Amino acid sequence: MVNKITKKVELIKPIDVEEGEPIKSVELREPRAGEMRGLSFTNIMQLDVDTMTVLIPRISDLTERQMLNLSPVNMTPLFTGVVGFFVHIDSPSE
Repeated sequence: MVNKITKKVELIKPIDVEEGEPIKSVELREPRAGEMRGLSFTNIMQLDVDTMTVLIPRISDLTERQMLNLSPVNMTPLFTGVVGFFVHIDSPSE
């Protein structure tokens, strides 16, 4: 069984859905190579909107339609949440 790394991103503006409660947070799963197929790593790291619109539905429960209608204030937390899977910061030594 593969250990899945996830992170929860709180949205600044909830996403309205046709049925049910608005989406207030999104759980992102660490992308695997297959989920990144056809996408440029450089574009991911540059927070490219077109790339993130494809990648985020692959690693979350958001649909492509929800991504296309995403409020700009939610882009930064979602996009940086994705990039956070690719960055490792060592703690300073004591």
